[in-house]
Amino acid sequence: MPEPEHAMIDLEQPSQARLYDLFLGGKNNFEVERQLFQELVKIAPEAPELALENRRWLAEVVGRMITDGGIGQFLDLGAGLPTRRNTHEIAAEADPLATVVYVDNDPTAISHGQALLADDRTSFFAGADLTDPAAVLGHPVVTAALDLNRPVGIILGLVLHAIPDTDRIERVIAEYLAAVPSGSYLALSHPLNPRDGSRLAEFSTAVEDKVREAFPQVMFRTRHEIAGFVAGLDLDKPGLVDLTDWWPSADQHLSPTGAAQLLLVALARKP
Repeated sequence: MPEPEHAMIDLEQPSQARLYDLFLGGKNNFEVERQLFQELVKIAPEAPELALENRRWLAEVVGRMITDGGIGQFLDLGAGLPTRRNTHEIAAEADPLATVVYVDNDPTAISHGQALLADDRTSFFAGADLTDPAAVLGHPVVTAALDLNRPVGIILGLVLHAIPDTDRIERVIAEYLAAVPSGSYLALSHPLNPRDGSRLAEFSTAVEDKVREAFPQVMFRTRHEIAGFVAGLDLDKPGLVDLTDWWPSADQHLSPTGAAQLLLVALARKP
């Protein structure tokens, strides 16, 4: 008999899923994440607010995909732990019949996600590695819940920086997009490091270096590198921008010169 999922959870090593949960004000974290959180907030005090704004952006793009794009099914890759305003809750506000499949290989995320959705008829959790599209798309949960002959909303929210190989990411995204029809969407958010000697680059490098102490494979990227992930797709307005340019000035919650510049976001449609 296989061991239960919680037996695989290592409380001595930080988890990116649990750390992000902490930034969102969640309670599914341990001392190892809390120590790293405090160190990061010393460098970037706006970071918790930035995480919340990333969730606000997620709500916006899911709503757009449903209302403007007619999307009724979503594949949330690297979804992490259940947290505030989950994708399925956001989607249900616009379409109560919308189907959401979460994918993650973090043991804590799998355990909590499967427990949360055990009795849900439209939302599901697949324990799988997003960097293996064939395994994800062939997962029994995914094949049972999603109709890949109809457009899908693919979500990659604050997860690609955990994969150090940029070329590999492009191949992975290409495989997912090849498996879904025209009219499907890709929504992504990714930390920026312009690496141009600017003050923003110095700030981003300080944050990146601190994160790498716990997660050595983390890779913040330049605008050009991130743009490669949505190449060939039709960008929704306002394009590939940081969070200070995503929202109209009247709806802006973050300082335009602060940590919000560290996160690029985009919503793109497969032609």
